[in-house]
Amino acid sequence: MATPSGASTLFERLIVLNGEAFAATHYNTAYHILAAALHEAQQGQDASCLATVQRAAEDQLAWIDEAISAYEHSARSAAARGHTSIFALLARQAYARRLLLERELSKEGVFPLRPEPEHGSE
Repeated sequence: MATPSGASTLFERLIVLNGEAFAATHYNTAYHILAAALHEAQQGQDASCLATVQRAAEDQLAWIDEAISAYEHSARSAAARGHTSIFALLARQAYARRLLLERELSKEGVFPLRPEPEHGSE
């Protein structure tokens, strides 16, 4: 099986597949692929990958909210049912896992905690 777009790691392949699924309007599939990428990033204890998942979930939700706000997992549709969008939840989960990882690594002296960068500044 060929790797998508030359991606070398499983995480990279999942991110590429997420983008392909999202571009093909398979939003539920894109979400689940991004959730798999989150698990891969956590298993690899990679704060940068966790931040990538967070940004992707935020960006995809922002696009959904702007372009297809009636979609079942848009922020508006989820709120109308008394829920939070699954994309927003995934972004929060990635953020929380990254903070926990950075805190643990900071305690071990691996690197200091960094403040959360403003969205779009990286």
